[in-house]
Amino acid sequence: MQEKTTKPHPPVSPEQGGFRLRKRSVHPDARGRITLGDAVGDAEYRVLVNDAGQILLDPVVTLAVPASEAWLWQHEGVRASMDRALEQAARGEFHDLGSFAEYIELETDEEA
Repeated sequence: MQEKTTKPHPPVSPEQGGFRLRKRSVHPDARGRITLGDAVGDAEYRVLVNDAGQILLDPVVTLAVPASEAWLWQHEGVRASMDRALEQAARGEFHDLGSFAEYIELETDEEA
């Protein structure tokens, strides 16, 4: 099997994407940590690194999701499928199968 090699992407200028320079230079401490101080505030971030070694901190919001539904958010393919289904339904692209009320009293495997 041949190894795939990629060339590093050229660095992105700070002005691209609306970025503004907040600190001219920062240096990691002995443990590899960088202190950003008031440049970031009190938030939670995803850390993205491109092939040029540039680091982007992307603010995230952590939502409380029931454990029984977490699988949907943890699997990209499933979530993408659900997003497509919701978009199709919003456009009226679905087939109505009618009411399933007659099955409400049926015993399930869990109840047996």
